[in-house]
Amino acid sequence: MSAVLSVSRNAYPNVRGRPPPERTIRGPKGKIRAIVFFKDGRRVVTGSERTLRIWENETLKGMFEAHGRVLSVAVSPDDKQIACSGDYQTINVWDLENNRKAFDPLVGHNDWVQSVCFSPGGERLASGSRDKSVIIWDAQNGKALSRLLHHSWVWCVAFSPDGLRLASGSSDNTICVWRTAGAELILKIDAHQSWVRCVVWSPDGQQLVSASDDQTVRFWESRTGLQIGEPCTGHTGFIYSLAISFNDSSQQLLISTASVDKTVRFWSTITHRQIGQTVEHTSDVYCVAISPSGIQFASGCEDGKVRLWSIKNILEQRNVEQTLKDTRQPERLPVRVLRNADVTVRSCSLLRCALSHLTQFTRVICPHLVCE
Repeated sequence: MSAVLSVSRNAYPNVRGRPPPERTIRGPKGKIRAIVFFKDGRRVVTGSERTLRIWENETLKGMFEAHGRVLSVAVSPDDKQIACSGDYQTINVWDLENNRKAFDPLVGHNDWVQSVCFSPGGERLASGSRDKSVIIWDAQNGKALSRLLHHSWVWCVAFSPDGLRLASGSSDNTICVWRTAGAELILKIDAHQSWVRCVVWSPDGQQLVSASDDQTVRFWESRTGLQIGEPCTGHTGFIYSLAISFNDSSQQLLISTASVDKTVRFWSTITHRQIGQTVEHTSDVYCVAISPSGIQFASGCEDGKVRLWSIKNILEQRNVEQTLKDTRQPERLPVRVLRNADVTVRSCSLLRCALSHLTQFTRVICPHLVCE
């Protein structure tokens, strides 16, 4: 039940001069497959083997038992409920004010439930499952409102900022966009060359951002499904998690991705290029979350640890290393030497000789061009 939280910078190797995490939470053994910040920015909830844990700084504030391995966690907009799903067929919703389940487990899927999310107003809950369906639930009483059908496993679900649309990603490499009222399919995007693991909306609802087992992040117009710009490339393993947030220090939207290549990376939503330093870990990274303020991000790993980092430090470290690279003294080029038999003539001597011959030639052929 207990955990040790280390705030020592020596607790994590400073790989190649890169900033270590600000804090590392070492809980009981078990892979961390889900992590979410509360809206207050002070607490995070993590999901691992059969357990949800709520952390505030170095204190374990609450713990809830799940039915199996937790794969997804969601926090309601008012921070009063948390929902989780996993390698089982039900969804649990907890009432944090009363420290108990809000209602009986939600029953409707018949295979693993890979993803859950609350609507922006908190009145709806969506779930995506390997049974090839998405279910929208009433988050106040747990009743199923509608079922949306895919052709393959559903890996992720995400409500639009206005709550009127729902996006879902599937192992058939597509993203579907649904109208939440009436359960109408309004858009289908052939998005990736492999499974779509995660999808998020831009804050204005104009774009969708997706990540895939094809190791890329792609941007889409949410109304037309047209791809925007080039994909983000750089990961060398499946991308399991994706987060988006506005960062105060950089004054821009940031995308963060977590991968089984043991890294977290940040991307510009404008250039689609990597920004900041690659954040290396010692094991596969299954999940990443950015705090509401955009100041911190948290990563959850195969080694059972949660690490919290300063985004500003990661971005500044990249700038420092680039500055050092740009200000290095250029290498001195060697003087080119021409060799002819035993005679060694430097390039500059050869040039003077050539100019001398050219002048003599000009005197003979065009004497009027030579100025004495």
